[in-house]
Amino acid sequence: MILALIATASCFAPADSWRTDRVWYDGLAEKCTYEATRTIYGAERRYEAYAYTNKERVDPRTGVKTDAEDGLEVFKHHWSERVPTERYDYDFSTMTYARATDLAVWKLTASTQEDCGASFKEVWRDGSDLRWFESVYFPGAGRRDGKLGGDTVLFDGLTLTLRGFDFENRKDLDLSLLPMQKDTRAVSFERERRTVRYVGTSELDLPVGRVRAHELALLKPDASVEARYWFAADESAPWAHALVRFEGPQGITYRLAKHERLAYWKR
Repeated sequence: MILALIATASCFAPADSWRTDRVWYDGLAEKCTYEATRTIYGAERRYEAYAYTNKERVDPRTGVKTDAEDGLEVFKHHWSERVPTERYDYDFSTMTYARATDLAVWKLTASTQEDCGASFKEVWRDGSDLRWFESVYFPGAGRRDGKLGGDTVLFDGLTLTLRGFDFENRKDLDLSLLPMQKDTRAVSFERERRTVRYVGTSELDLPVGRVRAHELALLKPDASVEARYWFAADESAPWAHALVRFEGPQGITYRLAKHERLAYWKR
């Protein structure tokens, strides 16, 4: 597949400075460690989740990392989660790329693995549109592919891109949202209408300590809440509006326990 580098509309066009801060060019990555839960087999499972965020350049033809100076600058945002159960562990690896200029979707890869099998979903920029593919091992699923409009926003990327919410003007944000793909089973690739609404600012007592944070709610068309996000109110480095708390589908919760910058790929 040849990926075309062209302008596409994005609902994230923040005027803030966290995206361009020099801290993203220090050769390190932001690593956030969370106390997490997820419901599996009808029971709440407790574990640690890790989110890694850094800026890098990708080849606009292949969509993968490059050292070339003319590469497209993106934010890479990767969640690494191992959820234990009485039977075996569930592994979730969820990575999104968002263009650094406007936080528009560039790529998604979501893989899951447990002792019964593995599933894989992906979204790639293809010109002004997005292409999706999946391979799911469950009966009735299998291999599927299709196309999405270029204005699609990823549920799996909101823990990064909502850092670019306009926290000053606090206007509702209407999205054409691809549902969460962090699932062992096939999930719909039909886009859904969602609204992001500012809820308020408060002081949170978290494992990492006391943090002042903005709260956002992701609303369905009937105004019911699908997910809640809390981002650090401080937009300056090192916080840069980092996600500090989350509550969402399937009993998934995150509470920040550690926030650091490091070369995690080195010993």
